[in-house]
Amino acid sequence: MFAQYTLHHIGVVFPSMEDAERHMEVFGLVEAYRGYVEPWHSWCIFAQQASGAALELVVADGGPLLKFNKGIGGVHHYAYAINDFAEAEEWCAKNDLRLLEPAPIKGAGDFLCNFIHPVSTRGIQIELVQELN
Repeated sequence: MFAQYTLHHIGVVFPSMEDAERHMEVFGLVEAYRGYVEPWHSWCIFAQQASGAALELVVADGGPLLKFNKGIGGVHHYAYAINDFAEAEEWCAKNDLRLLEPAPIKGAGDFLCNFIHPVSTRGIQIELVQELN
């Protein structure tokens, strides 16, 4: 299934908004949009260079992501663009991959998302993203 999908973004946790903005400045990233994801207590800034996958800069203001990698942040997940959550959920079930949430949630942008539980992937966080537009 995933051979037909493309990398949507890479999520990186930053300990503060200042750290995230500094990273964008140093690496020449342009902010496309940002949004707040209430269930994860996080600001998510989507930025990228002229081409390629986006980088999601995640800044938590509560919840478990505050302590991610002992509070210093780092690479958190890889996200794949999918066409249909029902199809993806069926594929996950067929391959013994448990999803983190019982149903997809609204992401920081115009998309739905859910994670494959890291227990199913030897600790690698993989997010599934379905654009709503």
